[in-house]
Amino acid sequence: MNVLVIYPHGNALNPQAGAESRIWMVNYALVKHNFNVSILHSIRSIGYEDPELKNRCKTYYYKDLNFFGFSDFYLSDLNPFFILSLFKLIRKQKFDVIQIEFPWGFLITKFLKKKKTLLIYDSHGVESEFLKIATKNPKFPKIFKPFAEIFGKLYEKIVCKLSDVIVSLSNIDRSHYIKKYKIERNKTILIQTPSTLNRQIELRTDALKIEKRKELGLPLDKTIVIFHGGLPHPPNQEAFDVIENFISPNINNSEIIFVLAGYNLKKFIKKNIISLGFVDSLRDFLYSADFAIVPIISGTGMRTKCFDYVITALPFIITKKGIEGIEFLKAGDDYLVYNSVNDDFLNGIVLLHKNKDLRQKLHQNLLKKSNIFNRKTFENKFFKLYSRLTNQPSKN
Repeated sequence: MNVLVIYPHGNALNPQAGAESRIWMVNYALVKHNFNVSILHSIRSIGYEDPELKNRCKTYYYKDLNFFGFSDFYLSDLNPFFILSLFKLIRKQKFDVIQIEFPWGFLITKFLKKKKTLLIYDSHGVESEFLKIATKNPKFPKIFKPFAEIFGKLYEKIVCKLSDVIVSLSNIDRSHYIKKYKIERNKTILIQTPSTLNRQIELRTDALKIEKRKELGLPLDKTIVIFHGGLPHPPNQEAFDVIENFISPNINNSEIIFVLAGYNLKKFIKKNIISLGFVDSLRDFLYSADFAIVPIISGTGMRTKCFDYVITALPFIITKKGIEGIEFLKAGDDYLVYNSVNDDFLNGIVLLHKNKDLRQKLHQNLLKKSNIFNRKTFENKFFKLYSRLTNQPSKN
């Protein structure tokens, strides 16, 4: 089966950052089951690319444009380089399925595709919600701000109506499409993204923690509280800002250090914050910590970082917004949750700092849950979906 994956917002061969790690896992799942995968994405996105996966996929690039100093992926339907590259690909190859990540570029793809080719919209979240956050960025062009959210909602609604299948990350997003956009339930499918880390049963011992801190150059005698996320993803940027401007200044405890890491994050040291920038080994970073915080205050989709914490059984504190879409964990037993990033959230940090028994309880419970969402289950779901769509027998 021939599959074209269109990814207008990053590098589809990069397993190192949020949304990119999801599509990397999708591509990996497809080639593992002997699908012929072609990838079309912007030449500006070229950075680290998984060499094994690149050898097994055909990769094509188009030139990205910039209008008013901001990326045109929102306007992919008007990018002549994208249109020409897509036209040549579709004319040259017969694709059974075209899967597009994010809605942008869907309409021109729908127009150019051959009649029998199926279109999958692989949703990473409700785009109108993301645009609410994106428009707060000072770099977002003022000329687009008044109608960006309306445009996003209208465009995504059209995409949902015209696609053959919608893949959602969470039941909340799925329900949004069904209720707000009047989409038939049987047209949608829930496939949640696991961690890119392989499951590994490993107790969080003091010796292991010290070993990883030495490797990362972190203090050995402090309580390390971490947060990680890729940039420029708006919800992650908000969380980094909240840590720096609210959480850190209001935790008056010299024993607590906040350590940040992420794709495109700058390195710095500021009072009780250490930013490591991008770390080569996410697993080592997670094992260096005592616990994590997820001060997410907006956005949709699913927080793949939570699955990183589950896989490594790292206790974490999160907001109600942050835990949306992750139903298999139980508040109080597996994690601590607060309505928002407020005084209660701060008190939760102090509580988990002081109460080592509570941290151990959360760790033990997360160990039991860490095998629920694994890469094999994720891979099989995508394989079965494609097999059903193209009427090919499923081997699983």
